[in-house]
Amino acid sequence: MKIEIFKGKGKKKQFYTGLNQGMGVMKTGTKEWAKSNLNFQLGCEHGCRYCYAREMAVNRFNRCTVEQWTQPVIDNEKVDQPRGKRKGIIMFPSTHDLTPLNMSQYLCVLRKLLDAGNKVLIVSKPHWSCITVICDFYTEFRDQIMFRFTIGSMNDEILSFWEPEAPNFAERLACLQYAFQRGFKTSVSCEPYLDPYVVYTYTACKGYLTDSFWIGKLKHFDRRVDLSGISTEEIEKFVKPLKAAQGDDIVKSMYRLLDGRPFVQWKDSIREVMKRTAKDKKRIKGYWRPLECPECGAKMICDGTTPPIRHYKKLVDNKEL
Repeated sequence: MKIEIFKGKGKKKQFYTGLNQGMGVMKTGTKEWAKSNLNFQLGCEHGCRYCYAREMAVNRFNRCTVEQWTQPVIDNEKVDQPRGKRKGIIMFPSTHDLTPLNMSQYLCVLRKLLDAGNKVLIVSKPHWSCITVICDFYTEFRDQIMFRFTIGSMNDEILSFWEPEAPNFAERLACLQYAFQRGFKTSVSCEPYLDPYVVYTYTACKGYLTDSFWIGKLKHFDRRVDLSGISTEEIEKFVKPLKAAQGDDIVKSMYRLLDGRPFVQWKDSIREVMKRTAKDKKRIKGYWRPLECPECGAKMICDGTTPPIRHYKKLVDNKEL
């Protein structure tokens, strides 16, 4: 995927990439993936420490406490509600996960959506017992379903710290393989990536993808990450390394390594870094800036795109300094 910045007279700069190309606006968050979202419970037993939905429910809307979040409450009225045809793809779920505890309610709502002709994006840190049931009993809806499994790392120690009650890497990969072998559309979300070794996660998954491998940062790190009950040792081992891995240098290295590879797509958090980098390069290029000669310290003006030493040597030879 290539980054391009387009300019037009009297127009704002527009940044196109991936699914947004040609639309004129950079979409962010879940809007990159789906037209609308659907959920039927408050809370999620996976207890992910970086969960954006928990942070919003607890801190922004005061719908529950941190402790209550990991004891989810199902809204049966939403489960029983009739479902009609919606425009575009429906991301289901988006603020909680599909787990053995809510599987029966999930299948009820999913069937209504599919019977109405909707296209559904199932986003999950997948449980084998849940995904195999969907694959086995909803084969007639293959064309309407896409799985997007969240796999932020291959390291189970890292996964168990950041996503305490979610499945390990082997179970998630097995779900991806099973859905792929059963003929469903498959994709992976490495958002947030939980270590800088995304290339290894990509390599492990790419043989079982039909659509995309999304890569994104952990946005709003200080605001979203729940550090309650974390020891100093865990902060040093897990928190500080992940925060450091969100830096622009790591992102740019990751981009250079993976951009253009099959299935790779970049989330808005990565695109913002690369957009900022492109602007910085554009700002430097063509500018004239004062520099010092390394030999005599004299000031001169040098085009930022030309190696300065060449200018210095030429000017010294011509006795212009």
